[in-house]
This record gives sequence, C-alpha cells and structure tokens, in this order.
Amino acid sequence: MVVVIDLRKEEVTRLGPRVLVVTDTDRLAGGQQALQDILSSRLVRSVLVVALGPEPRLPPALSGESRRVLWVGDPCGILWNADTGEAAHGPGVSSEAILIDLLCQPEVFDQVVNELGEVPYGTASPGWRIVAGRIDPEVLAQAFTDVADRFAGPVQQDTAVFGSPLATALPVLSGGTDLPADLLDALVPGGRMDRLYRQARDRLDRAGRSLDDLGYFSTAPARAAVADDVIAAGRALAEFRDAVARLFADVDHSDEDAADVLAANGVKFAAPAGMGHAEIVAELRADVESALAERKSLARLVARLRLLADQSAPIGSAAFVPGCARRCPDELLNELHAPAEFPPGLLNRFVFWRRSRASWREQLALGPARTALDELRSLLERVAASEWALGQARVHTSDAARTVAAALAEICAQVSATLTEWSRAEAGQAAASPALDEEVTVRLRDRGGQLREVITGDLLDAVTGWLDPGWPALEHGDYRDVQTGLERRVDETLRQYRYHLAHRGVQEKPEFGTADAGRQELVDAVWRQSQQVVRALQAPPGGQMLQLCGDRDLSLLLRQAYAVRFAPRAVRGQGNPSGVVWTRSGQYAGTLRLVPLRPGTVEENWSGDGA
Repeated sequence: MVVVIDLRKEEVTRLGPRVLVVTDTDRLAGGQQALQDILSSRLVRSVLVVALGPEPRLPPALSGESRRVLWVGDPCGILWNADTGEAAHGPGVSSEAILIDLLCQPEVFDQVVNELGEVPYGTASPGWRIVAGRIDPEVLAQAFTDVADRFAGPVQQDTAVFGSPLATALPVLSGGTDLPADLLDALVPGGRMDRLYRQARDRLDRAGRSLDDLGYFSTAPARAAVADDVIAAGRALAEFRDAVARLFADVDHSDEDAADVLAANGVKFAAPAGMGHAEIVAELRADVESALAERKSLARLVARLRLLADQSAPIGSAAFVPGCARRCPDELLNELHAPAEFPPGLLNRFVFWRRSRASWREQLALGPARTALDELRSLLERVAASEWALGQARVHTSDAARTVAAALAEICAQVSATLTEWSRAEAGQAAASPALDEEVTVRLRDRGGQLREVITGDLLDAVTGWLDPGWPALEHGDYRDVQTGLERRVDETLRQYRYHLAHRGVQEKPEFGTADAGRQELVDAVWRQSQQVVRALQAPPGGQMLQLCGDRDLSLLLRQAYAVRFAPRAVRGQGNPSGVVWTRSGQYAGTLRLVPLRPGTVEENWSGDGA
C-alpha cells in the first residue's frame, strides 16, 4: 500500500515502504526536517513528493539522486500539446484528488518513481489522458438500494427437501426419507417388550387354531375353551398395549435415565453411525454453502432452515400415547374380554354350521386384534427409532438449523441497513470529474442490472466467510457462540468492500470473493469495448493532454515527455500496447505524462529548517 502524508494537515505519524508526501511549494522549506526523517527511515523504500503551487523551491532533503518530485503548478491544469506547443483552457476544476488517488495505486506509484529516475533532476510536471472507471453515483446508489431490498426481503416459504444428493443424515432426521430398516428393528430379542409382544401373538395364534379346530360335532366345553383362549389373548394384547403406552409416557428424549429405562424394557437406544454432531453439521454446512454458491435467495434459505428445524425437532414419546388407543381401542379389548357366544340353532345341517362358525370368528375379532398388535409393535419401533435412538441427533439438527437461520437473519438485517446508508451517501456524491473521459462511466449507467448481480454475488460470497467460525461451535453444541463476533465480522468486511468498490471497482474480485459473480461479462461489455480506453492507453506522450500547470508554467517545461501507461488488470487482453502497468484498481485507465523541467527551473531553497 501507499502511505499518504499531507504536510499541510498533519504530522508524520506513520510510515511504510511507499510514502507519498503532499505539500505546497511554499511549505517545502519548512518541511525539511520532516522530509529528512522520512527519507532516513529504514521503514521507507521509496518516497514521492507532490508539490503544489508556483515556483518549485526544494529543500536540501530533496537534493541528489534520490529526488522524486511531481510539481503541480496549477491543479486545474491546461490542455497542452507538447509536440506542437498548442494550449487551451482546461476544465477549470482541481484534479489534485484524482492525482493523489492515482498515485496511491502501488503499481502506478512504483512506475512513476522508476520513470522519475530517468528524468533530469528527478522532477517533472504531470499530465494525463485518463478514462474514469468510476460508477455513476446515482447508478451505484440504486444498485445498493436494490441489493438492500434483496437482503431485507420477507422470509419466504420454501418446501424444498433439505439435503444434497450426498446427504444421508439430514433427510432421515427431517423425515424426508424413510427410517433405515435396521434402525426399525428396535426390540431386543428376549427383552421385556419382545416377550410381551410374542406372548400376545402366541395367544392370538392359539385362539385362532382353537377356532379352526372346532368341528361340526364339537361340544359346548370345546366352544367354551375357544372363548377362554380369546379372553387370554385379549389380556395379553391389553398388557402389551399398556406397556407400550407406559413406556411412551415414562421415557422422553430429555430424560437422563432414558437409556436405563429402555434397556430394562428391552429397547435398543444406540444412535446409528453417521448421525453424530459432526456429520450433521457437515451436511448442513454443505447444503448452506451450496445454496450460497448457487446465488439462492437468503430469505428462502432462512425459510428452509426454519422448516428443517421444525421437521427435525422431536416431539417426545409421550405425544404418541394416544396413538396406542387409536390402534388398539378399548372397544376391541372389550370384545376380546367378553367374547360373543357361538350362534345357536340350525346345527343339523353342515352348511349352516360352517356359516355359524364364520360368523362367530368375525364376532370374536381375532383378525382386528392381530392387526392392532402388529400396529402397536410398528408404532413402538418407529418411536424408538425417531424419538429415542435419533432423539439427540434430531435435537441437535433442529437447534443447529435454527441457529444458522438466526445468524443469516442477523446478517440480512445488518447488510441491508449498511447498504441503505451507502445508497444515501452515494446519492449526494458528484459525478465523474470533467478532467477525465467518461465513456466507461456512461457505459456503466446502462449496466445497473449486471452491477446489482455482481454486488449481490460478492456479498453472498462474504456470507460464507462470516459463517465459517460458527461451524466448529455448532459441532460442539455451542449454539450461542455461533453469533459471537458476527456483527463485528460483518461490519469489518463491509467496510473493506466499500473501500474496494471505491478504489478498485467492480471488475476486480474482492479478497473474500469465491466466484466470478458475473463480473467478467461486465468487464467485457464495459471496459474492453470502450474505444476511449484504447485511445487513452495508446495516446502519444507528446500529444494533447491535461497538463497540471498554468499557462505561464509552460515556459518552464521541456518539450519532451515520459509516459506511464496503466489500466485495471481485469482489462488485460489482446491489443493492449506494451509496457502497460496493470493495476488492481478499477478506477482509471490511460497514460500519465511526465514532462521534465528546464535546467535551472528548480530552485533549491536553503532557508527555513534547512538553514
């Protein structure tokens, strides 16, 4: 970077490898000591002095081969052809700020210092033909407003299934796919719940066989034995139903002794592999970063995360207690506890007896009882899988998704508010200086939509970086730490991006950028199609340019010139002249002319601090 020290305003408080000193010519002598301190510092590699005002008088500190001075006789300048000597009035506005901004580009600074080493006495008058790449303030203000509206948009509903094709945990935990078959095998063989189930199943099977064995000549005691078997099956079914309901009521995903209770009842509790905190967060991160890379709406992403949080949150096994009664209602148990009697009459003919037995079978409700038993076991296994085995994983998924959604919502609010402030600030800025060609600025006015997409893409790339420190915290369940320092990180990045847009432009990708974001198309449409950029880069050093001096100062200049050609590196391509300095800045492209002063023009002032 280039450190700027304005001796008209401040003391020398900081230094760096490149130092640009700005001062008035009549104060140069008084700045002898400050200049000496700068030039003698080991921190400083090269010094360039911009002296503004008439009659350049240089102190002893600027004598010798190390002298590198740009003399600006009049910052408003004059249009001058160094080859022919023809001159005309300039734009009438000061170009001091543009010159300082231009020299603050390290690549241009270094090249100017090198060129001044070839100029007699190391002193020259600067002039230029430059094309401005600054975005028109009104266009930029509108772009900021549009992007702010995108970030501040209302949260939209998004019913899309959350989980990439490579995800395995999130689809299961959110209910997007069926539970794995091995996870549904939740009863320990020989355990209490398995024994109760098998007991009820065996009793129902026994009652069914007894009924099947009932013959045409069966006696009343035989039919009474069938009824006894049905009653026993009903009792076993009721015992299993009550045990399942009690287990649902007693065990919850938050109970500390849940594992012991489930183990005592013969229910598996171990979480399956691949569904730990690290795996869940890794899938969640991959999905969020994929959505950001695809430039998905943040409002929709927030909605998806909140939906994931709702879908994955366990509701507790107690909520399934009423489901036991729905699958095995009391009316069914009453029918089993007090079975109907065998239909009387018409036993003298076999066909009527068979009908009577079939009617009795239906009244005994053994089929519905078997269905209820299987549905109770299925319910138990699903609850054991989703609410117990996966309970902690689902809690973590829900909390993590909701935490990331909250962080994104905070980011949206902060970005939107900042962009709104930027828009108001830009709306009050002046347009490009008349000292510069404006073709690129004019072209950018017609590219507001592309500009908006580039800025949006850059900020979505920034979101990825803002979330980075929070993912490890999520893995450890430290949900509050995810938003710790988030506001500061966002603010710092936005300040850097504001500086980037002001000094480097949209065609240069910011440091946090990860994708093209459509900027290459914008560069091709604006910079590379600009004929003014081509002419400015190919301008002959002796041709007409804006020379930063007054008409009376022209007599002090030689009719020879050195040229420093520069352009944003994003514009680099075929057809450019050789020797162009490619800069990271996107504000300017063109030719900076350095015109040496006639011998004897520079007066070395030995008064003041140098006396």
